[in-house]
Amino acid sequence: MLKAAGVFLVVIGTAGFGNSLKLLLNRHLKQLSDFQGIFIQMELLKTTLKLPYGEMLRRCARGRDRLYGELLEGIAGEMEENHEIDVGNLWEKGFLKRKGEFLFSQEEREILISLARTLSMESSSTKACEIYFFRLEKQIAQVVEEKKEKQKLYRCVGILSGLFLVILLL
Repeated sequence: MLKAAGVFLVVIGTAGFGNSLKLLLNRHLKQLSDFQGIFIQMELLKTTLKLPYGEMLRRCARGRDRLYGELLEGIAGEMEENHEIDVGNLWEKGFLKRKGEFLFSQEEREILISLARTLSMESSSTKACEIYFFRLEKQIAQVVEEKKEKQKLYRCVGILSGLFLVILLL
């Protein structure tokens, strides 16, 4: 009876570990998609309403999750305090402050910062923004592919390690 309970706990534990890794992959993909939406909204606000960058950030922060709202509001607040500051540096600091919460790779972070910097320029062309949006779309597609592959891998490793532990316990 005790062995059966141990086997059950091991199998549940390894399945839970695989599921937690799956949730991390989903969160990473959601964060990339959310930032894509934020930057699309910023571009629309810039082209249609010709709003200043700080105001665009504040409008995009409304109705967002706490994590995104705090980041956008923080950048807008720092821009109001210091008009000469580089927007890319503000985004970099914001990402570094929340390093454990955002799951971006270095390349993804660079794309997001470059896109933010491009949108902050008054004379920025839509062509430059399109290039960064294309790169961001490519990153999202790559993460979706990785997610499919890794989910299968995590599931298999979880099951195999659970079975190995069960055999070891018997």
